[in-house]
Amino acid sequence: MRLAKKTRLDLRQSYVRVGKQALIMYQRYAHAKQFKRANKALRRLRTYVGRTVRDISRQIAGDAKLDALFKWSLYQASTVLEQRQRGRKIYSLHAHEVECIGKGKAHAPYEFG
Repeated sequence: MRLAKKTRLDLRQSYVRVGKQALIMYQRYAHAKQFKRANKALRRLRTYVGRTVRDISRQIAGDAKLDALFKWSLYQASTVLEQRQRGRKIYSLHAHEVECIGKGKAHAPYEFG
């Protein structure tokens, strides 16, 4: 969204306010172990990201300069949308080298680094 705003793309909807609220609610529900509600909030977040990615893709189609500028961001967003339970994942958008380390303990089964 920041990149779209910086390049002055006129998007249909930004989802900044509602996306932030949906992320907060997802984290809150997951912490409270209310996983059905958390998954509903996560689906809503995925919808917002997917709509934004498709809108940006439509608007930059045919413009080589904008295509080069948005290439990495759109790749990361589409990869995060498509990733599932198994396989290679993106754990951090700002540090792509982060991986999951299984620890084998019940209270902290995973570590990211």
